[in-house]
Amino acid sequence: MSKLYDNLNEQMNFELESAYIYATMSAYLDAMNMKGMVHFMDLQAKEEVSHAERIKHFLQETGYGIKYRGLNPGDGKFASIEEVFKKALAHEKVVTSRIHALVEQARDEKEQRALNLLAWFVDEQIEEEDTFTVLVERLERIAGQWAGMYILDNEMAQR
Repeated sequence: MSKLYDNLNEQMNFELESAYIYATMSAYLDAMNMKGMVHFMDLQAKEEVSHAERIKHFLQETGYGIKYRGLNPGDGKFASIEEVFKKALAHEKVVTSRIHALVEQARDEKEQRALNLLAWFVDEQIEEEDTFTVLVERLERIAGQWAGMYILDNEMAQR
């Protein structure tokens, strides 16, 4: 198999690591008693696992042997609720750049099967970045005021 498939395997692991990162964010938000935000981040973590599963199934269906590595969720320390979401947005931008690099590699290798898989991820990353961009903007406007935080928390519980 090509280096592209090794990189897809690494992306699968990175998606699992993303789930762990969101789990640490959820734990921080839980300690802050922001239950709606906890719900949001827990769903985000599950979504990342589903992304990893999508890549895993593709690799298995194409005869690639899956390899797992250790995952690093980070230290789980955040200065504020706003910082949690800023870090989440920054993380999604990293994911986007990784997906784009995989697309480029798949194009170079003329690997249509991988391009079909990755097209879904390109679209998904538009949604992910938009979601976190809006949340960060709203948190910046709220500027730490608890009334606004509780309204946003309640909205996030509806996800």
